[in-house]
Amino acid sequence: MSKQGYIARYFNIVRKLSQQKYCSYEDLERFLEREFEMLQLNDDTLEFNFSKRTLQRDIREIRNILGIDIMYSRSQRGYYIIQDDYSSDLFLKTLEEINSFSALKLTNSLDSIVYLEKRKPKRAEFLPDIVQAIQGKKKIEFHYQKFGEEKETIRKVSPIAIREHNNRWYLIADDKGIVKNFGLERMNKVSILKEKIDDNIEFNYDDKYKYSYGIIVPSSEKPEKIVLSVTKKQAAYLESLPLHESQQILETNNDEVLIGLELFLTEDFISEILSMSRTVTIIEPKKLKEKIKTILKETLEKYN
Repeated sequence: MSKQGYIARYFNIVRKLSQQKYCSYEDLERFLEREFEMLQLNDDTLEFNFSKRTLQRDIREIRNILGIDIMYSRSQRGYYIIQDDYSSDLFLKTLEEINSFSALKLTNSLDSIVYLEKRKPKRAEFLPDIVQAIQGKKKIEFHYQKFGEEKETIRKVSPIAIREHNNRWYLIADDKGIVKNFGLERMNKVSILKEKIDDNIEFNYDDKYKYSYGIIVPSSEKPEKIVLSVTKKQAAYLESLPLHESQQILETNNDEVLIGLELFLTEDFISEILSMSRTVTIIEPKKLKEKIKTILKETLEKYN
């Protein structure tokens, strides 16, 4: 079976068990068979092979690769996920990216009512191998091409974690003692090495990205206290989808809402502010105001 077939099976096993706590082998088999029948409408190379031995192997792989434990309850006569080890949002989002939401594009009837984003991040197919390397504490090697550079370089790193931001996947890894981010869409020829990762790597995700809007972490800058004046309509949108975990409402009046943030003034954050420039005014800090003014002035000059 192709790697896509295995991934589809892992995804649907966990999806079924997240919906039904105690699921018998027979119920699980019927569910997977229906799902694969629909998947095969779009990909006739997918084969459905399933048995109790296959399920036990899948349970081991799901545990080893994804860190999710599936157990069997004799009293309830069904399989279930140990809830303490199950982070549904992260897991399902990750596997949905890997599986490219193929479960939604199954039949011609759905094509007319479900419209998916056609822009998809490249190289999501490397996620299973990277996750497996992280779980197994193995180093990986890959070819990497930075934006703006023609030549690829070969990197051997200790993978630490993966992160998604703005529909792009990033590998967080230790590269010769320095923790770096690598965009998966710029990676190629990924292989898992037999060499174990360094045991002395110190990394705390929350500390490293606490003041980052996205994936960029400046090496020398300090975070800034930011105050934005936004329209009531924009404030409602930002309340439903905050810019950052530090976001808070400072003041509300008839015409505007003042929002406070504490962040690094990185290029990705500045780009986000520019995308809302018609509904957002910068109050503080001054250097952010000046930066935005300069960019807007340079942009305007292009149209003169």
